Amino acid sequence: MMEPLIFLALGLVGLWLGSQLAVGGFENVARHFGISHLFIGLTVVAIGTSLPEISVSVIGALDILMGAEMSAVSGIVVGNKIGSYINQLTLIMGIVGLVGLMSITKRELKREGTMLILSIILFSLVSLDLKITPLEGVVVTVAYLIYFIYLVKQEAPSRSTFKVEEARPKMHLFKDFLMILIGMGVLLFAAEFVVEGSIQLGELFNIPTSVTGLLIVGLGTGLPELTLDITALRRGATGIAVGDMIGSNICDILLSLGAGAMISGFTVDPILLQFDTPFMFLIAFLVLGLFMRNMRLERKEALVLILVYVFYVGLKLTFFTGG
Repeated sequence: MMEPLIFLALGLVGLWLGSQLAVGGFENVARHFGISHLFIGLTVVAIGTSLPEISVSVIGALDILMGAEMSAVSGIVVGNKIGSYINQLTLIMGIVGLVGLMSITKRELKREGTMLILSIILFSLVSLDLKITPLEGVVVTVAYLIYFIYLVKQEAPSRSTFKVEEARPKMHLFKDFLMILIGMGVLLFAAEFVVEGSIQLGELFNIPTSVTGLLIVGLGTGLPELTLDITALRRGATGIAVGDMIGSNICDILLSLGAGAMISGFTVDPILLQFDTPFMFLIAFLVLGLFMRNMRLERKEALVLILVYVFYVGLKLTFFTGG
């Protein structure tokens, strides 16, 4: 009983600490070049805070190659991606929204909102046969890279007119890259603990691994987004917070999942397609609708997102934890 709990606890703590180190290094490098806050949030920070999900995916795929049961590991990995997506757009965005006001421009909402929906559609298409092959892993990864390149090209014209309000920090390349390397190393090591601990815990209580991945690992790997975005809002860096919230979800469902699928492929629990994926669509449209009202998320709307998360968890635990 205690061993899987210890493994899981240590793994989640390691994922959080590793992400903090890695993201710190990424941010320092990005800020030095005067990149806009939204771009940093959508790309550098989003990828950085998605490192736990990427690590879980890659380590899970390697475990499958080493002989681990594909369905068990896949339940954790795929469930983690969907759980992270739902958790971030409801509970985490709701908590961050209670701390401070999040705003976005109409142009940015249209661009990022479209990609948010397209990422779910692409995930649904590659999962229709209840498996994600290595080739499909390549497809979703390339889709993310195309989106990333598009963002870079969109940012390039604005950099010539971008005004830096504060002096650029001195860039200590060795220190920053060391932070990134150490952080990623901790993440990879901690991900192994999370995968093993989650599988053991699920087996102990006869809980499907897809549910474990959704509710436990998905929430745990969302800690970097929660802590970083609250800090960003308190410092007035709204663009980083909003960009990370949206960008990390796009990254999770495409790059994070694709990185592991390219190695071994994954199977998909039918329940994830029948219940959780449609819920992802509903939540994405809800969030976009709330922002479209005034191009911002107010506290009462943030509270709605938290209640939606409670409703989702209640449904999941009541009707979809069997077998």
